[in-house]
Amino acid sequence: MRHFVFECNSDTYLDCMTHQVFASNTAWPLQVTQGDYLFLHHYETGVLLGLWRAKTNGARGLVPKLWRGRFPFQVMIEPAITRPQDVPREILSELGINPSAGRFEGLLDASIGEKLANALLAQKP
Repeated sequence: MRHFVFECNSDTYLDCMTHQVFASNTAWPLQVTQGDYLFLHHYETGVLLGLWRAKTNGARGLVPKLWRGRFPFQVMIEPAITRPQDVPREILSELGINPSAGRFEGLLDASIGEKLANALLAQKP
């Protein structure tokens, strides 16, 4: 199992949640396979959210009209925990991650992805 980070902003976040889909305008989501863990980086607020699982393999145009086709590389998602939440800042700091300091997306280093996922899976709803 792998761990991926998608990005959103205030304009795309609600669509991601409403349609249960994460997307990108570059082809890297085609690497996502069903069951992979997914995070969502809200780059305007500097928050890393988790945790979801890929409900489908990454593909092109799963929800073709969403975002007027600007983000065609998509993955359908489902929550991996009762209620997705912010990854605790303490965990991010321990791993040397500062989501407020820029943008990032794609495949996470295996050990970092596992630590982030385990931190959320260990929390009580």
